[in-house]
Amino acid sequence: MLGEVQFYPGRYAAIDVGSHSVLLLVADVDEEGRLTPVLECARHTRLSERFYVGRRLIRSARERTGEAVSEFTRLARRLSVDGIAAVGTSVLREADNSQEFRMQVRHECGLPIEVITGEQEAELAYLGNIHDRRLPPAEGERVVIDIGGGSTEIVRGLGQTILSRESFPVGAVRLTEQFIRTDPPSTPDCDRADAAIEEAVGKMAPLPPHSVLLGSGGTLQNLASVARLSGLVPMKEIHGAVLPHSAIMEMVDLFRSLPLKFRKRVPGLEPERADVILAGAMILHQTMAALGAPKIVVSANGVRHGCVYAMAQRARLTR
Repeated sequence: MLGEVQFYPGRYAAIDVGSHSVLLLVADVDEEGRLTPVLECARHTRLSERFYVGRRLIRSARERTGEAVSEFTRLARRLSVDGIAAVGTSVLREADNSQEFRMQVRHECGLPIEVITGEQEAELAYLGNIHDRRLPPAEGERVVIDIGGGSTEIVRGLGQTILSRESFPVGAVRLTEQFIRTDPPSTPDCDRADAAIEEAVGKMAPLPPHSVLLGSGGTLQNLASVARLSGLVPMKEIHGAVLPHSAIMEMVDLFRSLPLKFRKRVPGLEPERADVILAGAMILHQTMAALGAPKIVVSANGVRHGCVYAMAQRARLTR
């Protein structure tokens, strides 16, 4: 349960320290829960680079990520925020030297990174979407899938009531580093990745009638951008766009056929994400198949939006 909704108006900042990217959101929230972004930034720092081999954060990845967190902390404070929070997800839950990295970041910028569980990550992804009036309402369940670099979260809810929340150890970076080692991706590599995804998400219950499936995260936004620029799916904006399952399958086939140097040139695809987009698209394809979902609504909201809403609801302020 997310509890009774009471918003404390103010300006809040959230930093999402993920396996692939560090994301900043500074936003104003009013008493009715309307969120107005003031500043949004992203840095592709790949904190999980080579992590899935040795289970440790390598120095260059720590340095890139630490610099991004410090930069975003300075930016947020310059905007006179009422509260600021930083959360760490999959890779920081698992890394042997996670605490060492977080202590270093706190020493450098004075901001603690709270490592959240997969279930908390799922709840924040859900919270980041349910108050957005630009997204379609649901007559039945609202289901949010958040595909990250190290894990995938799926949460089901009715209104503000969360019915279930799950975190699966399959993510775009994790699967790429573990299984997709040839360029272009070989059939055996893709088969092994598919098997890992199937083991993780294959037994999920199908969506009940009148459900709305929402997708957040860099994978979804990049797939929507590719679909838009290629003319595969007509859309005016990415946020709120609808991607049919058939379009996801077409993009999986496309990325499987292309060497990395050509994937980097695909219109709409961020070059920094070209090496992991296939794994992300494969996760989405299999998840939609398991849920029996013919389409998914793309959301630009995510964990950072959920953090802002959580601060505005609880008035837990940290300067």
